[in-house]
Amino acid sequence: MRIARPLVFVLLAAACGEPSTGSRPATRPPLPPLRFRPMLAELQQLAASRARPDERTTKELQEYAGIALQRVEADERTAAVVQRALLDSEFAWVALEPALADEQIAIRRRAAWLCGISRQPVLQVPLLLRLKYELDPGTVIWVADALAKLGNDTGLMWLAAAFQRQETAQEAGRMAIEALRARGVTVPPSPSWDDLRRLLEQQNARWRATGRTSLPDATRPAERDLDPLLAQHLQTPEGTQLRPVDDARYVLTRLGALGVPMLAKTLQAEEHYLRMMPLQVLADLGPAAKDAVPAIVPLLGDPLTASTAVRALGEIGAKDQLPHLRPLLADVDTELRAMAAQAVGLLDDQDSQAALAALLADDQEGMDVRVRAAFGLCCLGENPRAMEFLQTRLDRGDYHQPTLTHLLERLAARDR
Repeated sequence: MRIARPLVFVLLAAACGEPSTGSRPATRPPLPPLRFRPMLAELQQLAASRARPDERTTKELQEYAGIALQRVEADERTAAVVQRALLDSEFAWVALEPALADEQIAIRRRAAWLCGISRQPVLQVPLLLRLKYELDPGTVIWVADALAKLGNDTGLMWLAAAFQRQETAQEAGRMAIEALRARGVTVPPSPSWDDLRRLLEQQNARWRATGRTSLPDATRPAERDLDPLLAQHLQTPEGTQLRPVDDARYVLTRLGALGVPMLAKTLQAEEHYLRMMPLQVLADLGPAAKDAVPAIVPLLGDPLTASTAVRALGEIGAKDQLPHLRPLLADVDTELRAMAAQAVGLLDDQDSQAALAALLADDQEGMDVRVRAAFGLCCLGENPRAMEFLQTRLDRGDYHQPTLTHLLERLAARDR
């Protein structure tokens, strides 16, 4: 930290577990070595490796889809046989993925329903992308229901949101009851909307915490099917347009634990822009990304991604990494100090309370660090001074309002 503030530095060094020796910052245990390798070409190759049907099979599947999607009329028996043949094919996606974006609403809804009953969990990926772009409220609930059937609980809260619209409430309620019962949840005989919403919120909380559904027969997609799709989203060349990156983040933050192994692997990319986005996604996933912690820790030694790695460890709940995080409260880098202050608070590190108080009290410290220190103190317990500091920033408008509002909302949620 700055030499002009020796008293604060001494307080921080002591609080972080170092002797008060004057100008030496707190140390931390040795970090695992960084082992980067070029990865863009590897991701591109993996994305291109997705198995595809030959021309004859493709044509056959498209003919099946014409009947299954009800573009082409057929008698009931023929339609059932053709639909089963389509859904039994490992290449069903060839027909269903384009249909999810069809200009006709009825086709999109039918495609979503077919995806849901396909029992092909890899179809979660195109369904999530459809969820992002779908504008028709009635189609949204069919996409959400399909995700729920495939073991992705992202769709459950979309069903809850649909209770608010008269044109979707009844169908969404039926879908919600079915999804809850499939997960072994006891639903009252005549549930109210509040009953259903509460039960859906409980399932969503479990999903956020673990990244795994409680649907008993949910299956994981095979790596050979899933990894090429994830690689396709992760292969974002430097300077790429924002939309592909935004699409990738949208899908990966809603896949739960399914995408974590691939995200962790990509953290080894020599290309810093390739490892930054997966690291941000892992932070957004929070506790569901706990298996990625060993891949994140080495990045604390990477100047380009260290602060994001600190944030990720805090969001994931990696308490065992506190020996690496506490010393960063006295780091020379402002962003690292700020993210460390937030992380130790989220990790309920009572031993960091004195260091956080010193950061908050230092009026020469950067505002970002002081705000995060106040947030960290409030996470550790009731702290009127820290809360007053945050409220003053909000009243005066002298700190980024969306960030401050988000931090205050998180604190309010913790108190409930």
